[in-house]
Amino acid sequence: MKQRPKIPLKLTNLSKHYGKFRGVENINLELRPGEVFGFLGPNGAGKSTTIRTILNFITPSSGSIKIFELDSSKDSVEVKNYLGYLAGEIALYPEMTGIQILKYLTALGKKTDWEYVDQLTQRLDASLNRPIKSLSKGNVQKIGLIQAFMHKPDLIILDEPTSGLDPLVKQVFYEMVLEMKAQGKTLFISSHDLTEVQKICDRAAFIRQGQLVAIEDINQTNSLNLRHFILKFKKLPPLSGYKQLDGVRSIKKTGNQIELTYRGEIGPLIKLLAQDTPIDIETTETTLEEIFMHYYQEETK
Repeated sequence: MKQRPKIPLKLTNLSKHYGKFRGVENINLELRPGEVFGFLGPNGAGKSTTIRTILNFITPSSGSIKIFELDSSKDSVEVKNYLGYLAGEIALYPEMTGIQILKYLTALGKKTDWEYVDQLTQRLDASLNRPIKSLSKGNVQKIGLIQAFMHKPDLIILDEPTSGLDPLVKQVFYEMVLEMKAQGKTLFISSHDLTEVQKICDRAAFIRQGQLVAIEDINQTNSLNLRHFILKFKKLPPLSGYKQLDGVRSIKKTGNQIELTYRGEIGPLIKLLAQDTPIDIETTETTLEEIFMHYYQEETK
């Protein structure tokens, strides 16, 4: 019988408090083998706290973290064999060169695939022979990516991985991610770039004020019953009627057209459109940005 793949990452009722301040509260999350998983939220939502507890950099107040069914704290030494990690703020020894850092990490126990390192260096156009202090943010980021991928870990955790990268290098990174996925690796990516997440992720979790509010399948972005409309008029009607509709989640006007995102039963909108008689109605696919705004606009209502 074929052995069932182990769960790459499972968080159960994970909480972290800093005195009276809540970092994260009762996070429940399970990654699937071989998926690319996005982790989204505004600054201060709890993304970094979650990642730091996963990596055993800080101790959770309660709950459990399992990585391939190993306890992230009790089995931390063994867990590191399966992990690759890129921090949101990379701190590398400024006097060392990129290649010295990679060799140093290898000496600490990472089983580096040096042929793969050479391939990544060429593809990313990375500078491994110059001191870190002489490199731009983007070039330091390239070295950070190489060290996260170089031992082809089974679980790769990346915090804002494309920060400082130009568009061409970003495309190389996307290819690297999909190549790892094709090999059955699992990637957990925290990013503020919603277009990026929609492009490469299979699912995404939304965290708000330390609590997980939803997990969405990227390939089924209409699961929330959100619709995006572009309404064109000969003469633009007042926006007030549309703003009063309960289903309207966002609205803006451009020239003689109104763009709006709508959720739920569409009857009230149709009734208003019959009154305002647009000359054209266009619908488009709901984007991840619209879903993001759906969750975080509700926070301010």
